[in-house]
Amino acid sequence: MNDKTRHSETPAATTGTPGTEMVEPSRFRIRNVRIDGRGAEARVPCGGAYQVTFELLHDCRLCGNAVNQVIVGLAGEERAQASVWNGKQRSGGALLSVNAGTPVAALAEDNPGPAEWVTVSCDIVVPDGPGVHSVRARYAQAYQGRLMTPQGRSVPQPEYQEVLGWWKVDRPEGPGPESTIGTIAVEG
Repeated sequence: MNDKTRHSETPAATTGTPGTEMVEPSRFRIRNVRIDGRGAEARVPCGGAYQVTFELLHDCRLCGNAVNQVIVGLAGEERAQASVWNGKQRSGGALLSVNAGTPVAALAEDNPGPAEWVTVSCDIVVPDGPGVHSVRARYAQAYQGRLMTPQGRSVPQPEYQEVLGWWKVDRPEGPGPESTIGTIAVEG
């Protein structure tokens, strides 16, 4: 399966309903979320790490030459759990090192053409005990993050801690319900 497809100019409504497209206005869109290979809603017997995979389209014409990230975590937490995309204005394109030769060097995508849908994945850890946990996503601009496309995962990358702290930047409660991309229900 090719993890990149061309961007459609069809606008989508912003929604926090799992199983539909999530839109971070003027930044990125997420669709086709799968938790541990299932749909956007998963029932699990206990807490632990679960793989979250989804398609992402980053298309930020207003971002200039900034290095952007998409981060993922659980509602109500102090920090994001994972950085899944790192790049310039548009997703897709060639892999490169951004900020090379500096303390904030990282692997990124740089696409001079139209934005492309890319598939990314990460592990999200849910606590033990019964409960329903909203998986949410938001943007960051912390200079460096991980690129978790299949091509990016083939290159060892650290989990950059500064980008995870963007979870509550400009959002004191963290990403809201409109940022929900899925749910994990622990049956306990």
